[in-house]
Amino acid sequence: MTSEVMLLNVQGAALAADSALTAIEYHPDGTASVRYQTGTDKIYVLDKSLPVASMIFDVAEFYRYPWASIFEAFKVCVPQTGNTVPKVTQALVTFLSRWTSGADAKAQTMLPIEEGQERLSFAIYVAALVQRFYQCAELAGGGNGRKSDALPRALDMLRFETQYSGDYFQNLFLPHGEAPTRRPIVGESSSRLVALLDQYLDRLLTGMLKSMFGEGVVPDGIKATLAEIAVESCLTDWMAPGVPKTGVVFAGFGASDIRPQFLEIRIGSAFGGIVKHQLVEGGTPTQREPAIIRSFAQADLIDALLRGAQPGYRYVLFQLMRQGIGALLNAVGGEIAKKDANLAKSILQTFDQAPLAVARAIIMAGDDIAKHAMEMRVADVVSSAAPELLADYASKLVRLSVIEHELTGSQTVAEPILAVYMKKGQITRIGPKTS
Repeated sequence: MTSEVMLLNVQGAALAADSALTAIEYHPDGTASVRYQTGTDKIYVLDKSLPVASMIFDVAEFYRYPWASIFEAFKVCVPQTGNTVPKVTQALVTFLSRWTSGADAKAQTMLPIEEGQERLSFAIYVAALVQRFYQCAELAGGGNGRKSDALPRALDMLRFETQYSGDYFQNLFLPHGEAPTRRPIVGESSSRLVALLDQYLDRLLTGMLKSMFGEGVVPDGIKATLAEIAVESCLTDWMAPGVPKTGVVFAGFGASDIRPQFLEIRIGSAFGGIVKHQLVEGGTPTQREPAIIRSFAQADLIDALLRGAQPGYRYVLFQLMRQGIGALLNAVGGEIAKKDANLAKSILQTFDQAPLAVARAIIMAGDDIAKHAMEMRVADVVSSAAPELLADYASKLVRLSVIEHELTGSQTVAEPILAVYMKKGQITRIGPKTS
């Protein structure tokens, strides 16, 4: 696991990360054990001259290789990575696609891929998609995903989520006249992708649907439509919640930039020449926002400092509001039912997800207000700090997470803390270098 911080102002940028790594070791007898180690570098310099650096969190490997090895192969195989942060980011995604599909022979030599790894990546993606379909069916059926009308509605929900940004219920409550946003396309069809779909999709769907719903519960027509949705989803940036993902943050300068820039993406499965990835956020310091402060992964104490509350507290508050709004709607429905039972039933069905959407909207609005009020205290200091100080401040924020995990006996976040700071044309590493 990981705790990381990124700080940017108009002068420079800094990245800081703890150095703990959680690894799962699989043994010949079928058992597994968890191993912790420290001293792992999670920050990588991709271009010294611009400069551009990156750091990773969540899943520490891709296609069974540690990200350190992948970044080194990337720099060797792609000597011209681009002269801006977005171009470097796209160059990495393109490299991953060419490597995993076998189009880059040099990368395949440096990082050999076992036969079947692509099929495994595709199988994980399909399994996560079916799991999400099951979750949609449970929501549509009020906890009974096997109801006859739940499956078609679940298909609608899943189709919407794979093709449009946000989830199905968020977009139900968009302001009048505002259309949902189409998801970006992250790849294109190829003979390799078509062959993978033809050979394995039907078999994977059959097995997963039987496992999740039971024998004969999902009709052939529903399965056929689900297959169509799965095919369409391969080309968009949608990734099911169950797909293992690596968070990758890129920060630095472009050749023509005097202010730093950052991009955060999520990288999941790779199959058929497509790397399933998603742009989370990006930006550069401005007059309106002269300091950018971001924390990643296990950062509860950092979030509490910057935003006034830990995620666990916000979750409890969200659930209480959801229950309260639901109780209020049921009470209103009960009063209407005294005069018109059918009307009451229709209203409650129409607004069955209103407690979820309204509670989420309130929490998000509260987060924005608290974030602005609390974060600005730190931003005043960060906005005027020299790049050297940014690295110091970022390290201190990560140290909050280290202290928290030491006090709770957890080994998933630990010293030493590693950092880099960047000026235009210069990058400096702080702390021991381990890779």
